[in-house]
Amino acid sequence: MAVKDPNVPLPRPYVDAYWELVRRCLTDFFSEPPDEAEALQKKIESLPCARQDVFYHGDPLSLAEGLAGKQATESQHTQFLQMVRGYHLPGFGWLD
Repeated sequence: MAVKDPNVPLPRPYVDAYWELVRRCLTDFFSEPPDEAEALQKKIESLPCARQDVFYHGDPLSLAEGLAGKQATESQHTQFLQMVRGYHLPGFGWLD
């Protein structure tokens, strides 16, 4: 298994998919606007690459729960996993 260089940013498709999932969880599951996610994305993307890597180890649903101040139901967890599988990005998905 290759180790990611902490000075190299994550590939853009992975970052875009992460934030799209956060926004979808906020709007679809919690009926919340994506504004806080968009502001946080800008803040995270201004950090050094190594700090961004640590942040992106968290899953998007947990972040959306924190931003919304709500907890996802079991059904929403299942829906989230189905959404993640739809991205077809190697190594993406907090499923391993």
